[in-house]
Amino acid sequence: MKKLQYFFLICFIAIGFASCKEDKFTPSIFIDPVEDLDAYTREFDLWLKKYYTDKYNVEMLYKLDDNATDPNYNVVPVSIGKADTIAHLALYLWYDVYDSVVGPTFLLEYGPKIIQLIGSAMINASQGTEKLGYAEGGNKITLLKINKMETDNMEQLNEYIFKTMHHEFSHILHQKKAYPKEFGLITPEDYDPNRWQDRSNYEAWELGFVSPYASSQTREDFVETIANYIVKSDADWKYMLDNAGETGAGYINQKLDMVRTWLAEKWEIDLDKMHREVQKRQEELDWNDVMSLKFLNE
Repeated sequence: MKKLQYFFLICFIAIGFASCKEDKFTPSIFIDPVEDLDAYTREFDLWLKKYYTDKYNVEMLYKLDDNATDPNYNVVPVSIGKADTIAHLALYLWYDVYDSVVGPTFLLEYGPKIIQLIGSAMINASQGTEKLGYAEGGNKITLLKINKMETDNMEQLNEYIFKTMHHEFSHILHQKKAYPKEFGLITPEDYDPNRWQDRSNYEAWELGFVSPYASSQTREDFVETIANYIVKSDADWKYMLDNAGETGAGYINQKLDMVRTWLAEKWEIDLDKMHREVQKRQEELDWNDVMSLKFLNE
């Protein structure tokens, strides 16, 4: 009986060793899909693989997968033409910016592994709010309402896409390295998680928040301060401070100093350099060049 047991044990070890030897590890966490040579989206898919998956180890999901969305909301697929535009713009205005300012390996190491594009917003009718994006588990960013975007309107793209990207990525960063608790002590009495949506921009500014959503809770205030500073022009930032009044502007500047220090000390990110690089790229952006690079129609 003991000999039989030893025989099965040896067989089990041998099979396990053989299985380990057959494992093949690749530079990417994603399994190469079977290529459909006749797919309408083939050229775009190959481009995404080259510039997103192979370079940054990130998968951009634009074909709707019910298993990858929140079942509590009804959403619609993104237009493949708009997905094409957003992918090209994100490469230029987000990925290339981090490569230039922080270094070419930063997003490869810390960036999201999945970016999901959804055509519609997630509506919360009871609160009168809509969700424009969210981060999950430090690895995935979902961007919403893309079908409503005017893809040649930089102000709208900043408000709904690129500010959201910086916002959600800042969540990923502070989930890895905590932000200072002192941040929440600057305006502790004015956070309102239930009625923030009733505040106008001007009311939020006067209270010391860069947006109404920033006044919902501390962690949203922290990432909204980062995201708004990066995408807003100097003129727009000055307009906000001028309309915030002395007290509100003072609070906003305190918060900006705190996030600036945190990014520099914890992540070696120069927030002001990031802001300048984004503004420069936005000013130099040639929409004809963007459209000429696209593979798919809107």
